[in-house]
Amino acid sequence: MNATMADGIRIEKIRRARRSGPACVSTQATVADMDMHGNLIVLEPGTNDWVCVPGDQNIVGAADMCLDPMGMIWMRDLMARKPRPSNTSPGLIYMLNGALQHSFTDPFDTSSPPVPIGPHWMLLWPFDADAAGIGTVMRDGGTMIMFAGTPYAHLHICGSPWDGKEYRAGDRAVWTMTYARP
Repeated sequence: MNATMADGIRIEKIRRARRSGPACVSTQATVADMDMHGNLIVLEPGTNDWVCVPGDQNIVGAADMCLDPMGMIWMRDLMARKPRPSNTSPGLIYMLNGALQHSFTDPFDTSSPPVPIGPHWMLLWPFDADAAGIGTVMRDGGTMIMFAGTPYAHLHICGSPWDGKEYRAGDRAVWTMTYARP
């Protein structure tokens, strides 16, 4: 591969990785390729504690994402198929470009048909779906408990944390509701 092509691939990986998280995080994050064992190859150093990875669109489960330090521990534990995550406080992972993965119920499933998942972010700390009163079915918006009943259960929030309109003093509420069928 010539230098121009290699440079172009590197630039595209950095662009894709930075788009996976909010600009307030990803602009100063380290960008790195991550292999299936969680090893990192830095493409561009950063100045905050976050790491954004470009993923691989050709591999189900290898999504682009931005991870905080506890999110990185959680993800590496998952990739290593450890019986439970070892993060000692909640972690965050953004996947604002969406993802494809094999299951939203079994963290180690590698053979089921791919499930498309829209833009989302995850709060990585043990969540009990029944105790929290939160569903366990993949949604195109809202919140669910992914991998419910496993040590990798976590809060999965579909959409961006910046979706919706911001309230400003003096705004009035306009209540709307819509349903759509396929």
